[in-house]
Amino acid sequence: MDTSDSRIVVLFIIVALALFVAGRRFQSMVSARQAWRHSMRAVPIRRQSTGSSVRVMLGLGVIVVIAFWFVTNLQNLT
Repeated sequence: MDTSDSRIVVLFIIVALALFVAGRRFQSMVSARQAWRHSMRAVPIRRQSTGSSVRVMLGLGVIVVIAFWFVTNLQNLT
Protein backbone atom coordinates (compact mmCIF):
# COMPACT_ATOMS: atom_id res chain seq x y z
CA MET A 1 0.00 0.00 0.00
CA ASP A 2 1.37 3.34 -1.01
CA THR A 3 1.33 6.42 1.25
CA SER A 4 -1.24 8.13 -0.97
CA ASP A 5 -3.49 5.05 -0.64
CA SER A 6 -3.25 5.17 3.15
CA ARG A 7 -4.12 8.87 3.08
CA ILE A 8 -7.24 8.11 1.05
CA VAL A 9 -8.25 5.35 3.48
CA VAL A 10 -7.76 7.69 6.44
CA LEU A 11 -9.73 10.38 4.60
CA PHE A 12 -12.58 7.93 3.94
CA ILE A 13 -12.57 6.88 7.60
CA ILE A 14 -12.68 10.52 8.75
CA VAL A 15 -15.51 11.31 6.30
CA ALA A 16 -17.41 8.21 7.42
CA LEU A 17 -17.06 9.14 11.08
CA ALA A 18 -18.14 12.72 10.35
CA LEU A 19 -21.21 11.47 8.47
CA PHE A 20 -22.00 9.06 11.30
CA VAL A 21 -21.82 11.85 13.89
CA ALA A 22 -23.88 14.18 11.71
CA GLY A 23 -26.48 11.45 11.19
CA ARG A 24 -26.72 10.75 14.93
CA ARG A 25 -27.14 14.45 15.67
CA PHE A 26 -29.81 14.75 12.98
CA GLN A 27 -31.60 11.71 14.40
CA SER A 28 -31.56 13.15 17.93
CA MET A 29 -32.79 16.49 16.58
CA VAL A 30 -35.70 14.80 14.80
CA SER A 31 -36.66 12.79 17.88
CA ALA A 32 -36.44 15.92 20.06
CA ARG A 33 -38.68 17.75 17.59
CA GLN A 34 -41.21 14.90 17.70
CA ALA A 35 -41.17 14.93 21.51
CA TRP A 36 -41.65 18.70 21.49
CA ARG A 37 -44.61 18.38 19.10
CA HIS A 38 -46.13 15.68 21.25
CA SER A 39 -45.79 17.79 24.39
CA MET A 40 -47.24 20.86 22.66
CA ARG A 41 -50.28 18.83 21.61
CA ALA A 42 -50.80 17.73 25.20
CA VAL A 43 -50.66 21.26 26.64
CA PRO A 44 -54.28 22.32 25.89
CA ILE A 45 -55.55 19.08 27.40
CA ARG A 46 -53.42 19.69 30.45
CA ARG A 47 -54.70 23.28 30.70
CA GLN A 48 -58.32 22.11 30.62
CA SER A 49 -57.74 19.54 33.33
CA THR A 50 -55.80 22.10 35.35
CA GLY A 51 -58.67 24.56 35.06
CA SER A 52 -61.20 22.01 36.24
CA SER A 53 -58.99 20.92 39.12
CA VAL A 54 -58.54 24.57 40.18
CA ARG A 55 -62.33 25.01 40.15
CA VAL A 56 -62.75 21.91 42.31
CA MET A 57 -60.08 23.11 44.75
CA LEU A 58 -61.70 26.55 45.01
CA GLY A 59 -65.12 24.95 45.55
CA LEU A 60 -63.76 22.75 48.32
CA GLY A 61 -62.04 25.78 49.86
CA VAL A 62 -65.32 27.68 49.92
CA ILE A 63 -67.08 24.70 51.55
CA VAL A 64 -64.33 24.41 54.18
CA VAL A 65 -64.51 28.16 54.94
CA ILE A 66 -68.30 27.98 55.32
CA ALA A 67 -68.01 24.89 57.55
CA PHE A 68 -65.30 26.59 59.67
CA TRP A 69 -67.43 29.72 60.01
CA PHE A 70 -70.45 27.60 60.99
CA VAL A 71 -68.50 25.65 63.63
CA THR A 72 -66.91 28.78 65.15
CA ASN A 73 -70.22 30.69 65.27
CA LEU A 74 -72.38 27.77 66.37
CA GLN A 75 -72.77 29.11 69.91
CA ASN A 76 -73.75 32.55 68.63
CA LEU A 77 -76.39 31.06 66.28
CA THR A 78 -78.21 29.07 69.01
